Amino acid sequence: MKKLLAITFLLISNLCFSQLKSVIIDSETKEKIPYVNIWVENESIGTTSNEKGEFELEIESTKVILFSAIGFETKKISSDLIKSILELKPLVTELDEIIIKSKKLTKEVTIGEFKKSKINFYFACGITPWITARYFRYEKKYNETPFLNKISVLTKSKVKDSKFNIRLYTINSKGEPDNYIYDENIIGIAEKGKKITEIDISKLNIEFPENGFFIAIEWLIIESNKFEYNYTMQGSKKKLKGISYEPKIGTVPAETDENSWIFNQGKWRKVWKNVGTSKKYEEKYSLIAIELTLTN
Repeated sequence: MKKLLAITFLLISNLCFSQLKSVIIDSETKEKIPYVNIWVENESIGTTSNEKGEFELEIESTKVILFSAIGFETKKISSDLIKSILELKPLVTELDEIIIKSKKLTKEVTIGEFKKSKINFYFACGITPWITARYFRYEKKYNETPFLNKISVLTKSKVKDSKFNIRLYTINSKGEPDNYIYDENIIGIAEKGKKITEIDISKLNIEFPENGFFIAIEWLIIESNKFEYNYTMQGSKKKLKGISYEPKIGTVPAETDENSWIFNQGKWRKVWKNVGTSKKYEEKYSLIAIELTLTN
C-alpha cells in the first residue's frame, strides 16, 4: 500500500511540474540570441538564456511566459506552445533621440558621482532575473559635452568576472523606461570583490537625449554568475543552501522614488522605500550607484 502511495505521489508530481527547454533564435537571421531574460508573468520565477540562446525553466502548470531581449520585440506566449526552438522578432527601431556628430574629445564632465567607501547597501539578485533603472535628467549645460562616454557602476561580486547587461531607455509620458536608445547588448564584467566597473560606450556616438534617459542594469541568470552559500534562519541552527546571481549593485539613498524603477514579473514598478536598514538608508529610496561621464 505504501509503495502504491509513493508511486501515485510521483505521478502527481510529474503532472504538476513541467520542464521548458528551448533555443531562442532571431526570426529573420535564425541566429541564436544570448542573454534573453525570461519570466513567468506575474510570478517571481524566471531565468536567462545562455551564450548559445539555450534555456531551461521548470513551472508547475501552464503559464504565460515573457521573453525580453534588447533589439527584439517582447514576446508573451503560453508555456504549452513553446517548442524546441522559439523565435523573437527584431524591433524596427527609430532612434530619434540619437544624433551622431563628430567629436572633439577635449572636455569631460561626470554626473551622478558617488564615494565607493560610503556605500554599504546593494541591490542583489536571487534566482529570478530583474532590471533596475535610474533616470538621468537633461540639463542645458550638457550641450558643451553632449556625448555619452563612460558608465561607471559600483559592483560587489562573490565570483570572478560576473556579467551584467546595460540597457539604455527613453522615457515615456508616465515617467517609465520606454524604447531602447541602443538596440544591442552592452555587457559589463565585474571583477571579484567591491569594485567600480567601467563600461566604455564612447564608440556608440550617442548624444544625451533632450528628454533625459534611463541607464538600466539587467541581471543575468547564467551559470558563470552563480554563487552558492550556506545560511541559517533566525532561531534555528539548521544550515540551509542559498543561491545568488552576481554581481550586487551598489545604491545611493534618495529622498524620492521619481528617478528609480524596477522591472520584474514582466512590469515596470517604482522602487520601494527602505525599512529596517541603516540610518543612512532608512525611509529613503535606493538609486543605483552610477557615474556617467560625458565628453564633447
